[in-house]
Amino acid sequence: MTSQLVHIPFEPQRVLSLCTSATDTIVRLGAVDRLAAIDEYSRIVPGTKNILIIGKGSAISREQVIALGIDLAIIWWYQDDASSLLEGLSIPVVRIRSGRITEVPATIQLLGKCLNRSDIAESLAGEVAEYVKKADSMSATSRRRVYLELYSPLRTVGGDTYINDLIELSGASNIAADASGSVQLSAEHLIEADPDVILFVEGFSTVSSITRRSVMRELTAAKTGRVYPINRYWLVAGAGLPDAEQNLRRVLNGNSHFVQERQ
Repeated sequence: MTSQLVHIPFEPQRVLSLCTSATDTIVRLGAVDRLAAIDEYSRIVPGTKNILIIGKGSAISREQVIALGIDLAIIWWYQDDASSLLEGLSIPVVRIRSGRITEVPATIQLLGKCLNRSDIAESLAGEVAEYVKKADSMSATSRRRVYLELYSPLRTVGGDTYINDLIELSGASNIAADASGSVQLSAEHLIEADPDVILFVEGFSTVSSITRRSVMRELTAAKTGRVYPINRYWLVAGAGLPDAEQNLRRVLNGNSHFVQERQ
């Protein structure tokens, strides 16, 4: 996915994942027993409760990597420091780039190849690709304007991101779509955009704490009570996309009945 050739000398049995999307896909491929360790962010993936956490992001312990006998590492494309440490230990490193919805099937297929689970991976990738086509054709022509707050006040994402794609697939539009990557909005921008719906990541804020902010009080979403929490797991780019899209669509329509995530 990053135009790098990686040689995996044998079928990996002790995998380290520093990439939440990879962790989720490995679980869905039925290979959770191959996961020797994950990073802290991957703990949100169902089925990882008993897997050892050895780092946060790129910060990992060299000693723990050696002690665990890691024979394959899956990391994000930008984690250069982790890559240098792991490659210095002669561990094959596969970088994952899953920044847009269109890249999700290729991510699943790549991980299937790495773990010798290509048949299952092809099936999952095909289901995701087919679902995206179907959901996209069902998207509303009149879209609610959404502000999705991530992990701190006024922090959101621009149009060139997986989360923006997910919002659009769910029949809404992102008020920050003109921006790029992770972005810090100004209060003036938010007021001018006046979103119809405010979404926030559950556990990082509450409806009352958001609506108490002075910048939020006059927004249409706050006045109409359309301020909703969403599960952080829904934002993981992977084979769970169909469930995530359905749940997000329900929230946007004011329905609290969620789809049970399938494994």
